[in-house]
Amino acid sequence: MLRRLVQSLAARPWMFDLLRWTLEAGYRGHHHLITKELQGYPGPVLDIGCGTGVFAHYFDPAEYLGVDVCAAYVAAAQRRSPGHRFAVMDARRLDLADGSQGLCFISGVLHHLSDEDAHAVLSEVARVLQPTGRLAIWEDIPTQSWWNPIGPIIHRLDLGDRIRTPTEYLDLIEPYFALTHSGLMRSGWMDYAVYLGVPKPRQTAET
Repeated sequence: MLRRLVQSLAARPWMFDLLRWTLEAGYRGHHHLITKELQGYPGPVLDIGCGTGVFAHYFDPAEYLGVDVCAAYVAAAQRRSPGHRFAVMDARRLDLADGSQGLCFISGVLHHLSDEDAHAVLSEVARVLQPTGRLAIWEDIPTQSWWNPIGPIIHRLDLGDRIRTPTEYLDLIEPYFALTHSGLMRSGWMDYAVYLGVPKPRQTAET
């Protein structure tokens, strides 16, 4: 019953945004990460799984592109940030040129994907990033503190049913990217693993 309620909320972008904002304490952790590590990094900027575009405002509209497979979320994102660009696009098959992006970030997407689909997305991101481009990923992980009773409940209701450990995410990422940083982040009741990196040379990534 509760899972059906979450599905109903997810179908209404503004309600889903309100729920996430509440559970994640106004995205405080995300704000710190973006302003410290991503803002000011040379673009263009690609937001994979942008949802309703809650992070678009941190970036120059002329440099930003948010993509998502859900047309309703993309429409909501465009209403929220009419000066930014958004597109319905499958990240497993990005309609973007090789080496065309300076920065790509993926927030809360991989835990919705099978290993096969996650590999496809990461391979595509490595393809479209410039050789010196930056990747940033932050993904849901199992609750890290015993005194956080809400986190496990949220995970049971999460529509993404492949919440992995930090090491399991690392195994997905490392074939394509050389990491410059990895760590943990708390955002409200939610725990995340954070990874920053640059693309490996294509011949290295494909061997």
